[in-house]
Amino acid sequence: MNALELKDITYTYSKKTPFESKALDGVNAFFEQGKVNGLIGHTGSGKSTLVQMMNGLLKPDIGQVVLLGKDIWEEPKKIRQIRFQCGLVFQYPEYQLFEETCEKDIAFGPKNMGLSEDEIRERVRSAAEFVGLDSTLLKKSPFELSGGQKRRVALAGVMAMEPSVLVLDEPAAGLDPIGRTEIFGGIRGYQRAKGNTVIIVSHSMEDVAEYCDNLTVLKNGRVLLSGSTGEVFRHEKELVSSGLGVPQITRFMRLLRERGVECADNIYTVEEALREVKRLLEERRGENA
Repeated sequence: MNALELKDITYTYSKKTPFESKALDGVNAFFEQGKVNGLIGHTGSGKSTLVQMMNGLLKPDIGQVVLLGKDIWEEPKKIRQIRFQCGLVFQYPEYQLFEETCEKDIAFGPKNMGLSEDEIRERVRSAAEFVGLDSTLLKKSPFELSGGQKRRVALAGVMAMEPSVLVLDEPAAGLDPIGRTEIFGGIRGYQRAKGNTVIIVSHSMEDVAEYCDNLTVLKNGRVLLSGSTGEVFRHEKELVSSGLGVPQITRFMRLLRERGVECADNIYTVEEALREVKRLLEERRGENA
């Protein structure tokens, strides 16, 4: 079952002007319920426009956005409620912080949902825990925190609304490797605990290989590829032609194969490569025994 479907979506910026530009052209994209889905594409592919369609920030010129089986524009006056169901975290969301304390910033969404004070407190605590934000920081101003800590506060603010679909635009952009691992680990833990649907928009092939179950690839406003992460990465030529590629570890394992090492050709993460290398070493030991 799909949590979110975008059917025959077309959208043009600056219509009927000399600057008219078609950002999306007949896009059909489907994001599976209860999975971590990746959305990838080179700059200008239409990712940002498509993301803004998902919770009604933009309305398609043609097509439907179907969230949990219902067209989100069926009742335009209720579009605000859609944004509680489909939460969107923009790239560099820390620039959107505004409350006096981290706690108030995280509580802003749940408060606007009309939840009780007890439920709000529990959601703030839970969301902060998922993103790895120390409870001692909740009473501090978000503007006193480091960039990585601010990112966690902003992410927790959307998680606290517990949307059925959580859309993250480059959630680890600008973070160091440890910060990236912590952020993505928190997202994965949140998804598994809540059983909801996550959509990650990213330029990093390593990140989507590590954390995404399925991938959708955009090129020039159209869907180029879609399927499981492994299926999509098998189309390396198409990905390279789109300005993308495959993870570095995949290229490394291919070099080993070209040099006569009989290793698997479906390796996309460092963890998978480590298991494969261990298997090869055990086979070698068995041959030499």
